[in-house]
Amino acid sequence: MRNDGSTKCDDEYMTSSLPLASRVDKIANLLDGDVPMQVQIYRQLKSEIVDGLWIGRDGFPGERELADRFGVSVITSRNALERLAREGFIERGRGRRSRATFTPGGTSPALSFNMFPPPDVPSLRHKLISHGIDIAPSEACRVFGLDPGSQLWQALRVVSLGRKPLSVSHHVQPIELGKRHSLKDLKTRHMFDMFVSEGTTPVRLHRKLLASTAPPVIAQHLGLPAESPAMMVVLRLEDQHGEPLEWMRAFGRPDQAMAEETLDMATGFWSSAS
Repeated sequence: MRNDGSTKCDDEYMTSSLPLASRVDKIANLLDGDVPMQVQIYRQLKSEIVDGLWIGRDGFPGERELADRFGVSVITSRNALERLAREGFIERGRGRRSRATFTPGGTSPALSFNMFPPPDVPSLRHKLISHGIDIAPSEACRVFGLDPGSQLWQALRVVSLGRKPLSVSHHVQPIELGKRHSLKDLKTRHMFDMFVSEGTTPVRLHRKLLASTAPPVIAQHLGLPAESPAMMVVLRLEDQHGEPLEWMRAFGRPDQAMAEETLDMATGFWSSAS
């Protein structure tokens, strides 16, 4: 123990020039050969920056250092750094080392979204991609007590804030229930609000969050490359008798964190935490 009350740390535990996750041996062997290397380098560095691991740390890696660490060309590492710079995570300059400029401390509004924004937001938009009766996802069939391969009413909708897509939702309901929804409502209204106005009130909601891969049509409407990773929320709504009213999954972009939301059980609407 030092005289000032602090504990002396061995060299093994002194702060390294690299975050802990980047100090593993042969990091190139841990990467996925099916994903472009510049994307993987970008994701690794972005994760470190967003976690705050570059606060108070000098020596942000340059093009040559990254190329050596990941076993790639300088062009590949340069592309990863340029993407980080474009998105505001680092600052680059000719003749000087790059530095991390993003400071965590509460989620940046530009990097967060509401999976279920309230319906009274003026710039909120619903876009109907498709709807009709067709073979439903197997999980939805099981929720409704049907065999996989059964047909149910379905609708795909994009929820946007202004021109910015927030999520793409896939609604699955019993045929007789789905047929009640007008085309106008599907293009303009919150699904819970539609249920209530039609005389059906959900009283129980089950929700789970999963990591998934965005199907091509979902990726297109979220502005993602095909087969990109995506966040997925799966919901199951039930009536007062415990009978399922809807199975729904909503996809969100992986580069945006979900804002903290609160469900008002009286109205069925989610809202941002105050």
